[in-house]
Amino acid sequence: MTAIALFSQHGYDGASVNDIVAQAGVSKRMVYHYFKNKALLYQEALSYAYNELRANEQTAITEATSLEDAVKRLIRVYFCFPREHPQYSRVMRWENLNEGQGLKNSQFPLSKDTVVNRLKAIIRREADGVTWRADLKAPQLLITIIGMCQVYVSHRYTLSQGLHIDLGTDAAIKRGIANAEHYLLAGMRSSEPLSPVDSTTTKPH
Repeated sequence: MTAIALFSQHGYDGASVNDIVAQAGVSKRMVYHYFKNKALLYQEALSYAYNELRANEQTAITEATSLEDAVKRLIRVYFCFPREHPQYSRVMRWENLNEGQGLKNSQFPLSKDTVVNRLKAIIRREADGVTWRADLKAPQLLITIIGMCQVYVSHRYTLSQGLHIDLGTDAAIKRGIANAEHYLLAGMRSSEPLSPVDSTTTKPH
């Protein structure tokens, strides 16, 4: 936890092993015994953070009773996780700023396969072109869900100033969840079927 706290504050380059062992109250020899180098310690911290998020994702997707329910549950995960685990979320943002270098050669691979495969199964079952669009793709749907939710974290402070709205308040989060649900589900719904004769088409004489 000490490593996560320091990596979340300073990123990989800014957090030193000396600071980590000093705050954790352990010896540097012990750290190097288990992790061998700073890179492996950082990879472990990343893995811990991503595993916490993965556990939330898997709970949401496995308990979902329908496609709509799955989307709503995932929206809540991506809105609530950064608020409940701010240090984990900051570590992830640092890793994105670092272009994923910490994960690139990590012995703890990152995977969204479980949530994507579950979404695929639900889409196959429900997206028949009647209620939901038949062309829905699980990876793109997940990217869209994450993007709409994470902007409240990744751009919170600049958007709050530019829009004169504090995006960190409970009221703003509640509105954000409602908006994400509305626009995502609306975009997923199948278009209304055309009547046998389109009213805009001139009937032949």
